[in-house]
Amino acid sequence: MGNLFSNVAKEFSKYRGGYPIKFYKKLQEEFGVALQNQKVLDIATSNGLVATDLANEGCYVTGLDNSLELLNEAEKRNNQRLKIDYVLGDVTKLPFNNETFDVITAVHCWKVLPTEIASSEALRVLKDSGKFIIAQFDQLPIGNNIVSETEKLVSKYNGKFKGQSNFGFYPEWIEEIYEVGFSNIETFTFDILITFTHEEWRGRMRTSTEIGGSLSKEEILQFDNELDKILKSKFSGEKLEIPHRMFSIICEKKG
Repeated sequence: MGNLFSNVAKEFSKYRGGYPIKFYKKLQEEFGVALQNQKVLDIATSNGLVATDLANEGCYVTGLDNSLELLNEAEKRNNQRLKIDYVLGDVTKLPFNNETFDVITAVHCWKVLPTEIASSEALRVLKDSGKFIIAQFDQLPIGNNIVSETEKLVSKYNGKFKGQSNFGFYPEWIEEIYEVGFSNIETFTFDILITFTHEEWRGRMRTSTEIGGSLSKEEILQFDNELDKILKSKFSGEKLEIPHRMFSIICEKKG
């Protein structure tokens, strides 16, 4: 698949924060996902946010992405020299032998991947009884909040974007991974408020799939200018409290 984010790769590290600690705690404490000393593949690793978190949990991590620019940003993040190897590659043809990894993660990327092929490849390179984790961390459009207003603007610039109609739930993914061959499927969700400044929200949107991953540099700049005007006119406070939902699927390769 194509490299979606070359236009905005350098902004990822500035405007893409990590994921809630609660996510990793629930995986380990409530769903029995072992991380310490496990060999983990993080697909579509982007700038290495999840790879870094997993390495800090004691994993031996391989982060794979098809964007050299994003992998360069990921390497810059790893100033602690954690146990992470970054690999340029495609999820449709993973450059690894069968049954290589104990755990595979795909966090906040599944919506833009060819999921059936990616699931099959994950099944192939996962060890027997290994865990596959898919997670999506969406901001929620509630009422006339800034998420709703931003989505209207995104639709103006990107006609393919239809807005979130599922409120952060993806039951269709469960059926697909079951059909590919995964078993013992479990899910969890939780909601959390994340605080952004105006600048941080604009940067977050510039690095989104629908804007930074779809538009030209000129269109991204136009979008950003218009979003800045909306923020100043309708959301003049210094901080934005934005509701997010973490939706996660944990499944297993039959041993």
